[in-house]
Amino acid sequence: MPSSLAGVVALLYAAVPGYLYLVRYERHGLRERPGAAREIAELFTVGTFATLASAAGVLALAEHLPGLAPLDGALSGTAYARSHAWDLVRSGLLVLILSTLTCVVLGELRGRRSGASSWSTAPGTVWAELLKPRRSEADPEVRVLMDDGTLVCGRGHMVSDERGTDDRDIALHHPISIRGPGEDRPQPSDADYVIVPGGLIRLIEITAVFVDPLPGD
Repeated sequence: MPSSLAGVVALLYAAVPGYLYLVRYERHGLRERPGAAREIAELFTVGTFATLASAAGVLALAEHLPGLAPLDGALSGTAYARSHAWDLVRSGLLVLILSTLTCVVLGELRGRRSGASSWSTAPGTVWAELLKPRRSEADPEVRVLMDDGTLVCGRGHMVSDERGTDDRDIALHHPISIRGPGEDRPQPSDADYVIVPGGLIRLIEITAVFVDPLPGD
């Protein structure tokens, strides 16, 4: 196998399981994004270790199960590859399947574990957690005071989880009202959504809205 083709195959065997690991992990809640370089490193690290562990298991299984390529055959070179091509193909597919399943399970377990706790020390998650409705709650009412005195009121829709505070924009949805600087009361807006840039935010007030009235209300 040409070295370039082998490199592409090795890249896919590390990237595909690692990518699915991150997808399953992030599915259960927002996490602080560590940056592209660190995220790619995590993707390939997890994917590579899962693939190596799966390959070791398949090689051990091949010693007892016909139809798979054993270690001495896989290392013997092109002669074995030509005479036992399907054994190599079956072994390669089994390694990819096992490593992918392993990464999916690991990402699911880690995501559930991190999402089960409401306490987080990761910077940037506090806005997202407070703006996310809990069970029996609708989207919260949010009042955003901007640096120039503008007050924007609406229902929480989305917040970006960028590391820098100035980049954490907040999106609110209808009903929306806006009170400009110097105005006495907010004026209703026909907009369905409004985005408040994080760099202009001075204060955020968040009020939970329950779907059903609390007992005694």
